[in-house]
Amino acid sequence: MVLYEVENFETLASEPYITRLNNPTPWTRRMMPHYKGMTRGLCAVLGSFGFGQGSAAALIRFTPEEARAAPLHRWLLEQGLPPVPDIPGLGSVHLLQGSQMAAMTTEQRIRGADRGVDSALILTGYDASAVAECAKTLIHDGDLGSRTAGELSCATYCWSYSLARAEIDT
Repeated sequence: MVLYEVENFETLASEPYITRLNNPTPWTRRMMPHYKGMTRGLCAVLGSFGFGQGSAAALIRFTPEEARAAPLHRWLLEQGLPPVPDIPGLGSVHLLQGSQMAAMTTEQRIRGADRGVDSALILTGYDASAVAECAKTLIHDGDLGSRTAGELSCATYCWSYSLARAEIDT
């Protein structure tokens, strides 16, 4: 999982950004064919609870039935997610909703078109097993699985690297 945070979505449609994606480096051209079934979500943050970023993360992607999306998001924001940061080993949780599809670029043409994201949860913490268990609980005991239709997936990650804008030579 690679996560970029931008101030506004216009950044992701800006000329410099699209130009970069349409002119991949030789290394990127060699690597892109190895990326299969890539999902790339341009998402808005509907809500965040807790603080910081832990070294462990879980990404739960889901597609609610259209008629159930608003009630599900409301349930998550009001009941399901607020207690998560108080669980030992957890630090924060974020509810994301897909806002727009990524523009077709040369990088996508090399690897295949990106699939979008409808809704997602990102849980982070300092204990990988606690993060994984919380994700499992939200999916099964929290009935996230029964409240969604179509895609429901969960993957866990270990945080390897972080770079802030202030650290980039522009």
